[in-house]
Amino acid sequence: MLKNDLCLLVGLALFSCARIRHPDTAPQGAETVVTLLHFSDYHSHAVPFFSEHQRAQAGIARALAYLRREKAAGGHVLVFSGGDMMNGGVPAWSDRYTCAEWGWLSGIVDVMALGNHDVDYGWDAFSACRAAVPYPILSGNLVDPDGRPLLSAGEKPYVVKTKGAVRIGIFALSGPDFGTLVKASHLPPGAHFADPVAAAAQIVKTLREVEKVSAVVFIGHQDWESDFAMARAVPGIDLILGTHSHYQREFMKIAGTATWFISPYQYLTYLSRVELRFQDGTLRGIAGRLVKLDQGLAADPSTAARVADLQAQLEQDPKYKDRFQVIGQAAVEISNDHIDTGESVLGNFAMDILRGAAHASVAISTASSFRAAIPPGPIRTEDFLNAIPYGNQILTFRLTGAQLARLLSYSLSKRATDNFAVTSGLRYVIRGDQATQVQVARGGGEMEVYEPIHPAGLYSVMTTDYIANVAAGYKEVFREAARGTDTGLWVNDTILQFIRKKSPVSARIEGRITEKNP
Repeated sequence: MLKNDLCLLVGLALFSCARIRHPDTAPQGAETVVTLLHFSDYHSHAVPFFSEHQRAQAGIARALAYLRREKAAGGHVLVFSGGDMMNGGVPAWSDRYTCAEWGWLSGIVDVMALGNHDVDYGWDAFSACRAAVPYPILSGNLVDPDGRPLLSAGEKPYVVKTKGAVRIGIFALSGPDFGTLVKASHLPPGAHFADPVAAAAQIVKTLREVEKVSAVVFIGHQDWESDFAMARAVPGIDLILGTHSHYQREFMKIAGTATWFISPYQYLTYLSRVELRFQDGTLRGIAGRLVKLDQGLAADPSTAARVADLQAQLEQDPKYKDRFQVIGQAAVEISNDHIDTGESVLGNFAMDILRGAAHASVAISTASSFRAAIPPGPIRTEDFLNAIPYGNQILTFRLTGAQLARLLSYSLSKRATDNFAVTSGLRYVIRGDQATQVQVARGGGEMEVYEPIHPAGLYSVMTTDYIANVAAGYKEVFREAARGTDTGLWVNDTILQFIRKKSPVSARIEGRITEKNP
């Protein structure tokens, strides 16, 4: 039996000794370990796929095998989904099967967060999916016209799970960008997203003071920047399980808080695994790690067979079969490595094509437009759309050098996020948090040269309708310019046409963005 004054060291989390208050439900000195397993942003990636330079990664059958094994092993285990379980348009699996896999997770998932893409097919479709599963789907700040939460569990915008001698409070919110990302027509009449930080403060207060929980866990669905801001604004959250940003981050403590954070990337490539250790009902230790779902982990045979059968049906469906035809070849892996921090092969490849099609000096989008690598070898439309799923319009604007500099400055402030700028026609050096030695392309093809940017100079800039009209930090600059010109071109169609005509296609890192110490 452990003594009350024994310090527990778990991984890197070291907690000081303290006199423990004994709950009536636990014997003196009792220890309880609760394991939390979490995934997010699955986006209907049922079939194993190319990721992180390897084929046949992830897949729903592999994830189910791991989660079932952990649940069956005994002990106190909770499993959470951070939302975005489907994705309208890409992959084709989502359009044909929508939420078919949600039922496969019955008896495994304990709580799910609402993701913005979970209503891609409208509220009625989402409601049917929700009614078909036993686990609650939460959003503490999606409310009706009277301010009442629309997604709750037993009229409460949170769930409390009792494991052994401890009570764990779980809640989810819709991030501050949901009002832009989710169509009003996909929600019930009058529904809206209330301020997430205010909702978090109220829910955490209730969990701590009324429910008397031993730990508070947040399961999403908002970008990691909003997660960190919430942790600083709302004390009392022990753990945030990252979602929405498709961010890969090992277990860490959020600076300036007592809150821990971990984020499992995307598409079931990883699961988050966190252990909470309690002594006499009080949280004393916490440790976590990412679990990679690669070929070293076995897939559930029956689920794998089911997925293979459904995928075969999908590829033969006249509505979707063209998505699985080979349209070209990639001479190399067109990698998305560093897409949100600097120069990337995928970014160079796509933005060069779009800049050329728009006859612009500069092209700019954001890392959010790019989701995966294009593997080497045959390229199918589906492979391409998994990498670049969004079919935005191509626009051109006339911006001054000063305005371009502002865009770069904002981009660097968003480094390591989806809002980092992916560009073509610019070369610059990063020093600290500043873009220096900025050069802009002039001319084209073999005659193209790079010249120092001039604040008063005018430059033709290609961007997308999303960046110009929606993306915070970028749209404000484009709105200052004269009205943009619609080229009549679309991102996906333009790049697909290039692949068809120019295969085998290739791209590489060229030193367009370099980094030096300040």
